[in-house]
Parts: sequence; structure tokens; C-alpha cells
Amino acid sequence: MSSVRAANSERVAKLVFQRLNEDFVRKPDYALSSVGASIDLEKTSRDYEDANTAYFWNRFSFWNYARPPTVILEPDVFPGNCWAFEGDQGQVVIRLPGRVQLSDITLQHPPPSVAHTDGTNSAPRDFSVYGLQVDDETEVFLGKFTFDVEKSEIQTFHLQNDPPAAFPKVKIQILSNWGHPHYTCLYRVRAHGMRIPEEAEDSGTGEPN
Repeated sequence: MSSVRAANSERVAKLVFQRLNEDFVRKPDYALSSVGASIDLEKTSRDYEDANTAYFWNRFSFWNYARPPTVILEPDVFPGNCWAFEGDQGQVVIRLPGRVQLSDITLQHPPPSVAHTDGTNSAPRDFSVYGLQVDDETEVFLGKFTFDVEKSEIQTFHLQNDPPAAFPKVKIQILSNWGHPHYTCLYRVRAHGMRIPEEAEDSGTGEPN
């Protein structure tokens, strides 16, 4: 009977988040795995590891295993379907599907009213964004922002990319969370802007995809 209730609860959560996610951002997202984005694992923080991983994740979500960082590149956002890293500071580097003139970053976290998790204290709070060039050594600071859990569950932040530069990677550096002592949970991350066609890279011009 409890398994039936759990299944029903999961279906309800997915339906709620389907409604929330019916994309009012209305900007192209170049951080989707379906368009070719991926995670640079070598430059990304390690997953959070609990002493009893199966118990922890079964309590935290609908799975008994940790979700990988690639989950932030998927459109399926519902409570517990997130990547957790240890502590309140960490980073993720996203390989974009090409060189993108980045304009905005969107973060998402479930509101307390629908969260089946530890609430919003595991949500990222302060974070910085960097564009990475091909050599991975050149980082361009694109802004520092605050994700406010009292506001919308989907928040878009305008980047300081002027004059516009194109990057093959973007780094999200989490500087703090909303109080959770052990881990921070990152849900979907979206990267907006204009992709530069390969044939236009040398001339420095491009058309939106």
C-alpha cells in the first residue's frame, strides 16, 4: 500500500512540475543534453556521499541512488531530481553544444509548497558565472548573483557579457546555500544566448539558432 501511495505521490509531483516548467522563460537553452550540452566532470565538484547512500536518497527523493550532475541538463524537473554536492560551495562546468554568446543564466529549485525534500535550505544562494575559453585556463567573469528562495522557483539572471563574447563552456560556481549544513542541491541550469555558427566564428558574426 505504501508503494502505491509513493507512486501516486511521484505522479502528482511530476504533474505539478510539468505545469511549473511549461517554459515561460521563452529563451533558447544551450545547456540541454538533447542539444549537445554535457558536463566536464574533471572540473565539476564531486557528488555528495552519505554514509548510507541508499537510505539517504530514498528519504530525500524517489530514488535510492544519487543523481549525477548530468541531471541539471535535463528538462524533467521535480522534487528530488537534482544533483547534490557536499557542503555549501562547489561548481559545475557545462560544455555547450558550440560557441555561445551568453546573455543569461536560469536556475530552478522547487518551492517549499511542493518539495518532498529538505525544503529550500539546500538551494543555492550566492553564485558566480564564468565563461571558459577553449584552453580552459581563460575564465571571464560574467557576474555574481543571488537565487532568492522567496521568489519564483525559476529565476533568470542577466550576464555581464558586454561586448558579447562567445564561449564553448560555462562555469557555475556556488558560493553559498540557504543553510543546509551538509549538501547543496542543484536542479536544472539553463544557458541562454546566441550560438555562433562554425563558419561565422572567424569573422566574429553569427545568427541565432
